[in-house]
Amino acid sequence: MSDKSGFSIDEDHVIDYLRRDGRASYSSIAEALDLTRNHVSEIVKSVVDSGQLRFTASANPRMFGFHVEGHLHVVLRGDASALYEEMVGSSLTTYVSTTTGDAGLCVQMRCRFEAELVELLAAIREHDEVLSIQVHRYDSIVHNIYAPTLQAEDEFSLDETDMRLIEALERDGRAPVRVLAEALRLPESSARHRMTRLIDGEIIRVVAVPNRNFGRAHTIALGLGVRHKGVSGPCVEVLSKLGVEFIATTTGDFGIIATAVFVTLRDANDFVEVLRREPTVVGISTWIHLQILKEDYSVAEYRDTRQR
Repeated sequence: MSDKSGFSIDEDHVIDYLRRDGRASYSSIAEALDLTRNHVSEIVKSVVDSGQLRFTASANPRMFGFHVEGHLHVVLRGDASALYEEMVGSSLTTYVSTTTGDAGLCVQMRCRFEAELVELLAAIREHDEVLSIQVHRYDSIVHNIYAPTLQAEDEFSLDETDMRLIEALERDGRAPVRVLAEALRLPESSARHRMTRLIDGEIIRVVAVPNRNFGRAHTIALGLGVRHKGVSGPCVEVLSKLGVEFIATTTGDFGIIATAVFVTLRDANDFVEVLRREPTVVGISTWIHLQILKEDYSVAEYRDTRQR
């Protein structure tokens, strides 16, 4: 059976499972989804070989000194291709996409210092096609399907071997422990112990990242800027129950920024209508991510900031 995009419903379910646990075994996926192990294996091989899916490790940004995070909406006119290229190449951006709505460009950034944010904004303003920038600083990232959100980063110390392991998992999040051990010149038991420590300690998360430009129906990504009454807690709870991918409380026009993924635009509309009926919500701005230009949460290049 296929969905409206022509892709297998089983593929959709397997991909959704792996987005939450990139190292889940084929057997555990098969049991959870009532599929055979061989079928799961064939699906994973197919979607990886075709470029629909890649496996990587994303690290807790605070572990690497990124204490300034946020969301930029850039209002544009004319040809902004040079700006797109610059934002994709910047080490301070993790997610860059063209969008519907007033702003033509969405940028998720992470900086170690205030000065880096100032420099990033100045670089964007240098482009003549930029009319304005809306800056939404994250107070707290409450939920992120693609990265750990643990705040107590100082409880862990990472050595050179840990960093090499993170780098290897960034390249291939499903690399067998045997391969990782050989690359690190460690016994398999030691490599497995280190990886488990990093994952269980919320230092890294191994995830499957879909190629959102591939054309699958389930890759419709809706951004939401939510204005709410009082404190953010009740609204965050509602969004969490609705199963969104990302939730952050913010300083700026919005109290919360969130991202949700839907199979159809009708599903997205139904979601927004449910959210509008919540008593704590006083306003919602939405945008659809049209083309994902960058989605990269790697941190291995910042190894010097965490080795002790």
